[in-house]
Amino acid sequence: MDPYEMQWSSATPGLLIILLDQSGSMMSKYDDNMTKSEFASKAVNRVINTLIQRNFDGESPKNRAFISVIGYDNYVHELCSGYLKDLDAKPLRIDDLMKKQSDGAGGLVEIPYKMPVWVEPITKDGATNMKGAFEMAKALIEKWMTDKPGHPAPVVINISDGAPYYDYKTVEDCMEETARVARQLMDLQCEDGNVLLFNALIKKAGANLVFPSEVQEGSSDEARFIFNISSEVPKAYAAAAAKNDLPLKDGSRGCIFEADGVQLVSLIDFGSSKGLGDIR
Repeated sequence: MDPYEMQWSSATPGLLIILLDQSGSMMSKYDDNMTKSEFASKAVNRVINTLIQRNFDGESPKNRAFISVIGYDNYVHELCSGYLKDLDAKPLRIDDLMKKQSDGAGGLVEIPYKMPVWVEPITKDGATNMKGAFEMAKALIEKWMTDKPGHPAPVVINISDGAPYYDYKTVEDCMEETARVARQLMDLQCEDGNVLLFNALIKKAGANLVFPSEVQEGSSDEARFIFNISSEVPKAYAAAAAKNDLPLKDGSRGCIFEADGVQLVSLIDFGSSKGLGDIR
């Protein structure tokens, strides 16, 4: 079997780990309506719900994936985790919301819908211990691979608005230490291939860039750091990239700079949709 060809299934569930920056800077405004933390949390909740609904079979979803969401500020903590059936049964709460939908006559109408919530936005300041988040993800993956040999290669998606900063060290030292752990994470290998690490930078500081194949001249140290800790997108993910409108070329790294709402959801869905296919 070629690398990354193994499918997520009830017999061989996939492992998806989402790392969520919960540092103080995530409380700053993303737009006029929400903070970066609210923006990222909504995207994560939406994707978890989509994966559950996509795999629903009768009264409950099939356990084709195990999802762990890890938040990081000064410390690292698991925000939620479980197989799809577990997550479906135990959200923190269910919000009643409204969404616009075509009325079939060229207009829009608002209809009510329910959105489960597993991840809340932050309300307090903190550092950016991205290194600790990668270390926790690495430990979870090592145990997963030991307990479940012959399963698809795990996928890690890191959502942040900047560079790591912790323990009063310089940003340069934090980036170097964090990159070292990220490389160790990407070096973990199973029968299906190496662990895949994708990154979304939601900080607004330049041009939107999706799946670049090289670091642009004049890029910041932060941009180079994110590029260097992102896996090259495997050819087996080409169909998933096309389905999510993510441009892919030779050497593309799985990272998005200045991700908007659609792109952030697409990146997380992309990380799982190769394994889940178009199951409805």
